[in-house]
Amino acid sequence: MNEKAALRRQIRLAHGGMEMRADESERICRHIIASRWYRKAQVIAGYVPLKWEADITPVLQHALASGKTLALPLCGTAPHMTLRRVTALEELHPGAYGIPEPSAEAEIIPPEEVQLLLIPLEGIAEDGTRLGKGGGYYDRLLAGCDAYAMGCALSWQRVERIPREEWDRPLCACADRDGIREFVYQANQE
Repeated sequence: MNEKAALRRQIRLAHGGMEMRADESERICRHIIASRWYRKAQVIAGYVPLKWEADITPVLQHALASGKTLALPLCGTAPHMTLRRVTALEELHPGAYGIPEPSAEAEIIPPEEVQLLLIPLEGIAEDGTRLGKGGGYYDRLLAGCDAYAMGCALSWQRVERIPREEWDRPLCACADRDGIREFVYQANQE
């Protein structure tokens, strides 16, 4: 675990700045919205970004405007998280870790109904291994759903290797400034 913590610190120190984040996030959003996975998904789960993560807010807004069902996480005690239906981003309020979340009264969207799961990350390796924040929320969620799991990565979050634990769940694909990259072992999932 110390190796992962050191890697998180190293990646955050490599942050390219807010202007670069905004530019890359805009490109990531365009790639996601144009993708076949987004177009065919009627139920999408996303996330509200922290300042060092890819900002996918335009994708969330597009999903709502397109009539798709949008679910966002509501965090409980680690690693428990539920996905809750959101009908407007304005209805979110500060929750766990200061991240805007849906209300606890919002409709629960079962993970098995999600078709596209957009996932934040601290880092992503060439084999699809994702480095999260260490709480296990997304690993637990990924273990219980068959959604197409797509990470959203800024350029400085790409690393050669991330140590993988038995509970780590690799991603199907990752959207970055250059497009969407599928991972080899997931190519036959569709």
